[in-house]
Amino acid sequence: MKYLTLLFAILLTTSNSFAQEAEPSWASKPVVCGTVEKVTEISKSKGLELTFGGNGLANSVAEEDPGPVYVFLAINPETKEWALQEVSQGEACIIGYGSGFTIDSDTMKKLAEPTT
Repeated sequence: MKYLTLLFAILLTTSNSFAQEAEPSWASKPVVCGTVEKVTEISKSKGLELTFGGNGLANSVAEEDPGPVYVFLAINPETKEWALQEVSQGEACIIGYGSGFTIDSDTMKKLAEPTT
């Protein structure tokens, strides 16, 4: 049993060190970008409504440091279509889109509760 415990401790330590040393891999993929007005027009034509938005930072191949972005999720509750969009420096991009989603109402209620 003592050796089994020691072996487990070694494996756990080794796997943790590999996880810590792993480098993030950067990937680029095509996204649809245009003016904020054009992306807004597309969203409205699909009946998408803003459900979540947040200010944050995003990396760019053109810039060394991350730049400010506003990322938001828009959904159409009737058709179940959704789009994840990003706005930065007067340009809007559709990061992802699709149909079919679920909303965890218990989590949403907890997030909406007052914090004080």
